[in-house]
Amino acid sequence: MAGAPPTMYKSDIESELTEIQDREIWLRLARVVETGAQLNEEAQQRLRSLSSQNPEWKLAEDQRDEFSGWISVSNESQQSVATPHGTAELVTWLKENPAPDSWRKDDWSDRCRNDFDAVASALTELAQGGIWPARRWGQAFHVWSEGELAQDAWHRVAPVLEQGPPEHLQGLSHDLSLWLRKMAETFQGQETVFFRLCDRLLTLDYEAPADTEDVVGPAINHPVGKIAEALLAYWYRQSLEDGQRLPDKLGRRFSALCDRRTTIFRHGRVVLAAHVVNLFRVDREWTAKFLLPLFAWSHSELEARAAWEGFLCSPQLYRPLVEGFKGEFLDTASHYEELGKFKGHYATLLTFAALDPSDVFTDAELGEATRALPQDGLEKAAEALVRAIEGAGDQRVPYWTNRIKPYLRSIWPSTADKSSSDISESLACVCIAAQDAFSEALAVVRPWMQPVQDKYRLVHSLHESDLCRKFPRAALDLLDRVIRIEDSWPSDELAECLRAIRTAERALGGDSRFVRLREDLARCGRDL
Repeated sequence: MAGAPPTMYKSDIESELTEIQDREIWLRLARVVETGAQLNEEAQQRLRSLSSQNPEWKLAEDQRDEFSGWISVSNESQQSVATPHGTAELVTWLKENPAPDSWRKDDWSDRCRNDFDAVASALTELAQGGIWPARRWGQAFHVWSEGELAQDAWHRVAPVLEQGPPEHLQGLSHDLSLWLRKMAETFQGQETVFFRLCDRLLTLDYEAPADTEDVVGPAINHPVGKIAEALLAYWYRQSLEDGQRLPDKLGRRFSALCDRRTTIFRHGRVVLAAHVVNLFRVDREWTAKFLLPLFAWSHSELEARAAWEGFLCSPQLYRPLVEGFKGEFLDTASHYEELGKFKGHYATLLTFAALDPSDVFTDAELGEATRALPQDGLEKAAEALVRAIEGAGDQRVPYWTNRIKPYLRSIWPSTADKSSSDISESLACVCIAAQDAFSEALAVVRPWMQPVQDKYRLVHSLHESDLCRKFPRAALDLLDRVIRIEDSWPSDELAECLRAIRTAERALGGDSRFVRLREDLARCGRDL
């Protein structure tokens, strides 16, 4: 009677969930009655109600409705209900079948694709009579969003939709906003209709956004977020230039979305924040006045988190923008845990900002923000250092000297109280990537070195670098600090590294660190 819990179903079938649950309840009650068992009064009433609402539901004679999957040698499963050919008959059919049946497939989508005139005429006639089968419109939007039908549908049905009553547009809002998002990139003509449809969808009555950890996903899947994307897609069709300014028809709508007093528009604000770099470049004055204040934690932590997550889902280090919200950018380090799954993106961006010398920040400001990061934030920062120096190509030694070393000396925490296996591994990789500056680099990061978990990748990198031959003492020091064999089987490359060290400087064969590693290998059946 309660039905299966909604958590058992995928989130993208929300519009079909009630029908699916009703069908499952009906099936079980009907099967109970078929056995001859007696239902109580409440269950009998529920079964009668469901049967009355869905007279087409019948128990399968072969009991196939008892199974989640069914394999048949006949063509029965490939057959579908054919929609009527005439427009008048199609109108009648739509009235009787306003939504697709999960259990009986029909050819409505094919009709939308192959008989546009009849479908558009039928939907228009129903709309003029106050009937809006939302699910059928949704299937049509899906078919009409691409290809040759897109422009035909835009000119034929967009004006009809523009006149739709709010209560019916509400039911269409998800599919219609997605259609507008796709059409925004290509539609020709009826620009006024496009903006009116966007405005109408923005003014519908939606539930306030939930305070969830992920704000980006709900934003881009909500009609308000999709409309924000549609407006941006229309804007990107223009030839954009720095300092060009936003056209008034977009500036007014973007300004409305940035108004924190309209809670539901937060979905739109998340989307705008994701495009803040381009908005700032084209219209710095508008962005500074309306969009950048949303990033301030002191105004609203909820709004700031939404703005930062929107921006950090695809961050760009554009110096003029960072200077525009410098205080908010640095302050975000103290709100690291509030950034959800995008918090690592912030730590990476902060690190690259610190590695790129400019007059935007002082070392003291960057150091304070970096030290405010928790351990996992420093782990992401250390990973960023590896990517940065490895990306320097044949300029790795100068990059170490001019960028990484000053960063570690002036900005990276001076004490290793937040050290971890991941940080140790990343900093060891930085040392290896520093090539001829290997020994110097190890001396700088030595306090952070501790045994690492993924020792195979690290040993492989050290072996491939030939640093064991060039710098045998520093290589042995690194291996001694990061390698513990007792918790895993050693790699062949570790033995090869030790051989290279001993060959390069034979006296190191008697070093206590070398002896310890050699004995650990011997216990695992590996001999030098």
